[in-house]
Amino acid sequence: MTKLKSILTLSATTLLMVGSALAGDAIDYPPLPTEYVQVGFDWEGFYAGVGIGGANINGDTMAQLDAIVGVNVTQDDFLIGAEIWLGGYRDQGSGAMGGSGGIEARAGYLFTQDVLAYAGIGRHFYDTGDQYTSIGLGTEFVVSDQVTLDFEYKYLGWSDTGNTGHSFGASALWHF
Repeated sequence: MTKLKSILTLSATTLLMVGSALAGDAIDYPPLPTEYVQVGFDWEGFYAGVGIGGANINGDTMAQLDAIVGVNVTQDDFLIGAEIWLGGYRDQGSGAMGGSGGIEARAGYLFTQDVLAYAGIGRHFYDTGDQYTSIGLGTEFVVSDQVTLDFEYKYLGWSDTGNTGHSFGASALWHF
């Protein structure tokens, strides 16, 4: 029995020493942040850039070059924005050159911090006096800390001439 008594005494003593070691001071961890900190690309604010594209309106094919200025506002993963552009075009058939411009409102969803898909509605103006309402879809991709590439399709309709068309474009945009 003395052997059993010795083992029980040794076990009880070990448990008391381990228990007191485990009951030491608690580790004081810093509090978790309570504010949302945005990680990734900042879509909020103004941007400017250049765009190239083409349009086919009633069988006439035009190449376009535009200067673009816009602004975005984000709420969670949703974005609304507006942009204006001024540029020039060249009719590929006749070689005629002219000016164009427009305005567009857009609303989109950020699938990731680097990819925006959006829909837009706007108005196009040509120096010939033709005007078109556009409905379009686009995708914008982040390529650096301040630069995005935008690819967009627009249906051009509801014009003052009765003509309709399609427009495709790509833009490099600098966000600031």
